[in-house]
Amino acid sequence: MHGDIEFRSFGNRSDASAAAAELLAGLVKTALASASMAKSSLVVSGGSTPGPCFELLSAEPLDWSRVTVLPSDERWVAADNPDSNERLIKNRLLKGRAAGGKVLPFFRAGIEAARAPALIEKDLALLAQPFSASLLGMGEDGHFASLFPDFDGLGPALDPHGKAACVMVQTAGSPHMRISLTLSALLNSVHTVLLIFGEAKRVVFKTAMAGGSAYPIESLLQQTRRPMTVIWAP
Repeated sequence: MHGDIEFRSFGNRSDASAAAAELLAGLVKTALASASMAKSSLVVSGGSTPGPCFELLSAEPLDWSRVTVLPSDERWVAADNPDSNERLIKNRLLKGRAAGGKVLPFFRAGIEAARAPALIEKDLALLAQPFSASLLGMGEDGHFASLFPDFDGLGPALDPHGKAACVMVQTAGSPHMRISLTLSALLNSVHTVLLIFGEAKRVVFKTAMAGGSAYPIESLLQQTRRPMTVIWAP
């Protein structure tokens, strides 16, 4: 049985991105309004899909000085690398009205990737909890964050009650080592927004919703702890 999932379909990606930005802005605004000094933490995905959403969200009149943005996952590359999600967040989200926002980096220079999860978990503990929202994407292989089907540690990382908040990921299909939040960490969000484009991904979504698939995303869709909005466009 899956939890509270709302599926919203749009005719084009621009409208879908705008809907996602509006929803995320509302969730952050609600968190900030809960107390005069309240803070908000926002988890966002990387890749090409969320870029337009980031641009729209950056124009929202929020008190961004009280907002920390963190990636759902990160390639083990420096922040000035074109493949860096931290770079994407800074260039497309934390600008304009959102320039005062903070980012929690996952990449740590001078240490081995295997040591990063423990350090990141200490930083996560200092953020506003629960996260106001998580904006996630999904691959055609059903992965989300960096929780890929061929990841050796996938089972524990998809445990909704797992104790680990993040893990190091290395798979045959990825040229970089990665750091990813686990399902249990991502479920520590008031609301999850899954933004997906294309017919192929809609098929994956439907298959995972039906249950019995091998797609990692099924674990997210079948959870019952937090509400989710799925936003799709062709």
